[in-house]
Parts: sequence; C-alpha cells; structure tokens
Amino acid sequence: MTDQRYAALEQAGATPLKSTDPGRIGPYVPLGLLGSGGMGRVYLARPADSTPGLAAVKVIRPEYAEDPRFRRRFEREASLHARVHTPRAPQLLGTGFDDTLLWMATQYVPGLNLADAVRDCGTLAPAGVWRLVADLGQALSAMAAADVVHRDLKPSNVILSPQGAHVIDFGIAQAADSSAITSTGSRVGTPAYMSPEYLREGRCDTASDVFSLAGSLIYAATGHAPFGDGTGVDVMHRVAFEEPKQEIMAELAAVDPALAALLSACLAKDPAGRPTPRQLTEAATAAGHGRAAVWHEPLSARLLARGQACDALEQVGVHETVQLRTPTQQPVPPGTPPAPPSWQHATPIQTPAPEDGGRRNKRKAYLAVTAGLAVCAVAAGAFFLTRPSLDETDSAAPAAAGSTAPDAAHASPLPSSSASPSGDKERGEGKEKGKETSPGEAEAEKSQSPDAPAGGAGATQSAPTAEASPTSDGDGSGGGTAPTATPPKTATTPATPPWISQCTYYSGTELTDYGDKGQRVVQVQCMLTKRGYSVGSAGVDGEFGRDTESAVKQFQSAKGLEVDGQVGPNTWAALRSST
Repeated sequence: MTDQRYAALEQAGATPLKSTDPGRIGPYVPLGLLGSGGMGRVYLARPADSTPGLAAVKVIRPEYAEDPRFRRRFEREASLHARVHTPRAPQLLGTGFDDTLLWMATQYVPGLNLADAVRDCGTLAPAGVWRLVADLGQALSAMAAADVVHRDLKPSNVILSPQGAHVIDFGIAQAADSSAITSTGSRVGTPAYMSPEYLREGRCDTASDVFSLAGSLIYAATGHAPFGDGTGVDVMHRVAFEEPKQEIMAELAAVDPALAALLSACLAKDPAGRPTPRQLTEAATAAGHGRAAVWHEPLSARLLARGQACDALEQVGVHETVQLRTPTQQPVPPGTPPAPPSWQHATPIQTPAPEDGGRRNKRKAYLAVTAGLAVCAVAAGAFFLTRPSLDETDSAAPAAAGSTAPDAAHASPLPSSSASPSGDKERGEGKEKGKETSPGEAEAEKSQSPDAPAGGAGATQSAPTAEASPTSDGDGSGGGTAPTATPPKTATTPATPPWISQCTYYSGTELTDYGDKGQRVVQVQCMLTKRGYSVGSAGVDGEFGRDTESAVKQFQSAKGLEVDGQVGPNTWAALRSST
C-alpha cells in the first residue's frame, strides 16, 4: 500500500517529505513537496481535520520570514490574491502571518504548467490554444475587475487541468492603482513575456497582461516566445522596439490565420490597440472554440492520471501521512530528545564501583599514560633511524606528482572550484568572486559556446583563484618547456581528480535544472561522467534531459544531499569536491 501511495504522490507532481520538512503547517498536514526556490518551499497538503480537498501551501524560508519588509510583501501578495474570484485562478484558502511559519495556502489544481505541457507533450493544436484564449481571457477579466495586474504571465504560471486553464503565482502582482512600479524604477518579471511599455516606462496594467498572455499563447502553439527566448538585453530590446519574429508568426498563421491575427493584435506596441480580456473571450466564442472538450493526447491522459492520483491522496488519513515520508526520514514527535550519535548505541562495559574512593583508578590512569608516552618515544626513535634522507625524499616527489592525468599539470590546485574557461579571467576583472551579474552584464559576459543560453545563463562568474602556471600560455593550454619545479620537502602532491582538472566549462553556482542548455549543463555532465555516472547515450551534449537528471539524483543520493535532480549551490560544491 505504501508503494502505491508513493506512486500516487509522484503522479500528483510531488516528492516525498524529509525529516527537515514540517509535520504541520497551520491547519494543514503536508503530503509531499511540490517545489522549492530561493524564497521558500511549496507543499502539497491536506486539511488536518480530514475535510475534502488538497492545498498548495507556500512556506517562506525563516531568514526571509523574519524580515519585516518581506513579511509585508508576502501579506500584500495574499491580499491581492484574495481579491481575485474566478474558477480560472486557484482560490486562496488561508494564511499564517503570526505563526512560527510564514505560509499561504491556495487550492491545489492537479495539472501541468504550460511550459512543462509543451515540453513533454508537444505544442497545442489550434483548438487547444483557442481554449486558452477563452479561459485566460476570463481570468484576466476577473483580475481587471479586482484592479489587480499579474505582471508575470508566462507559460510556467499557467496551469492546464481537465477543467481548463488557470493562472497561478501572484507573487509580483500589483494593485492597478499603486505607484510602486514606477517609484522603485525596477523591473520584475520574465523579459521574453514583458510588455514594451513596462520595459520602456515601467507602466503596467491590464493591457500589459494581455501582451504577456499573447506571448504565452504563441509559445503554446509554436514552442517559442514571439520575440525569442532568453533573459538578456537583446530580448528586452526586441520586445520594446521590434516586431515579433516573422518566422514564428508565419508558423502560427499557417495553421490558423484568425488566431494569428488576434494574437498579433495583442502584441501591438500601443496598449490602446490591444483587445481587452472580454474581447478575447468573445473572439474565442465566436470562433467556436470557447469550450473545447479535451486537450490533445498525450496531454489529456497525463492530466487525467494526475487528477486520479490526487483523488487517491485525498483518501489518505491524516494519521497515515507519516508513511509518505522517505524511509528513515520519519518526523520526530514534539518533545522527543535528540537521538544520540551512532557510536553511543553500543552497550557500555559495566565495571564495579571503586571501593577506595577512586584512588586505585587514578593510579591505573597514571600508569597507562606513562606507558603510552614510552611507546611514542620508541616509535619516534624508529622513525628517525629508518627514514630516508632529505635528498631521497626530494627526488621521489616529482615522480609521484607526474603520475597524474596528462593535463593535470595545468589544473587548478584547489579542489573546491574548477578553473575558469579561457577568457574568463579578462571578463571577470573588477568583479567580486561569485557575484551574480545583471541581465545586461550577463549578456555581455555570456560564454563563447554557441550553446550558451541568451542572457548568460552562466552569468555567475568566479574570479580566478590561482595565477597561471609559468609554463602556461595564459589560456590554460600550456606551452613551451616547463622549468624544473622545486620539489616539495614533505609529502607528495595528491593527483587532482579529473572532474576538477578536465571540466572547466563553468565555475559558478547558478541553479541548473531539467530543460536547461549550455555551458552550465556541459560542466555538470562532464563532472558526472568523470565521476563514473552515465548521462545517457548522447554524452556531454549540453542538454539537461532525463538521463542527466537521473545521474544528478544518483550523485545526490550517494553524497547524502537532497535528491531533487537540481544542481544548486550544495550540489555544485559536492561535484567540485576532491572526493
């Protein structure tokens, strides 16, 4: 039965909980983990009183929960979400602002986000896109009625379910009558789906959401954002000043001219020229696609299976939720003292109590210490009598150091980080080590590899940690005849592991996950293969697919890390360690 529940949990889109996860969040009992990010975690949960329904409960990390400014921002998110009443957005179920945990619960919609649906099941047929037009037009109408601007409508914030499409994540939503957008001068959101007026002037309203929605719908139909994918300044410039890519719009027009014309109007640079949310819904109804019966296969089957899995999880009693945690990771009941270390589990040897007040034991301890000192003296004498001369030690050391891999002579001597790729030293001058650059800087600093994502997915650069070898040409490739190195006076230098010496494509710690491409993925695959893990028949190809994800999970399990298939700072550190 437990195996069936684990399977249902996975099918519902969650992973088993661990001992570090809470056993109770306000009135909810967590069943599994839906996802995690820099700000917190989202849990699949059920009411503790066994009432029907499942919830997605967002829990903020303690370091942010204690920040008064962040708490106000989180409260604002909840208040804006509470203003939106529509079947096209999950209902806000409750919040906890005064509890130990800072949390917010919304209705859980068992489905796939649009980005995953397109990636796993292919682009949507015109009927499916028209259904999105109708459902999401309804969602935007409800938000407009509540004077709420979403500001981050993108494929990953649209959930597809058997009941239709839904808008989620009001984390950066804004009240329409607020001036905070322009007063801060900041831009939040995803550049490929931002509106031109928002990028140019900071203005954001319902018309801006219509623009973003059109970009998401074009992605659903073609698999591409209308102005190109990426996060760099080049994408921002195209969105703000150029027309959508002609080949993408031509692909859409070839399958449904009316749909292409409607979405082209939504992408007008002038907000006044865009349709309103109500006009979107009316256009879908007029086209006869306002209520498409089903999604295309295999998407429809995936959504049906996810809904059935959630139905099964609703039947799990609250007292049985502990069985959904990974083995040996059961939550510790409140008040239970911490378990002693493993070495304390052995039964201690029982000795009789001293009869003379402990004087005999003190004498035994004194004799034991004296004997130990004598043994140390004998061992030290034997070492100095038998050790080789300094000249012999000096001549042996270079031979041992030279037994490493062919390129080990030019490898970074530090096992905690890989060497920067060619040219990174020049590009990294003046930057702090490990500092994350802005989108504009990232674009200027993106890798020379043609596979590197636009906007510099590898924008987190590490400054060089060691100067180039005197035998190097400055690019790490080596050159010329190496002068005789001064041999060490003590032990031989350990060989640098190949996953450090031979994997120098990326040196940052940016989150790398399924679906990513470029130098970060090449670095992960290289280190995994050098450590003996298989990343699939394609090998080191810079594509983070299922085989690479499986290898990452195997590595995380072997190192005792959280097994989530994502390469974050902890996994990067473990990959770059010398063990």
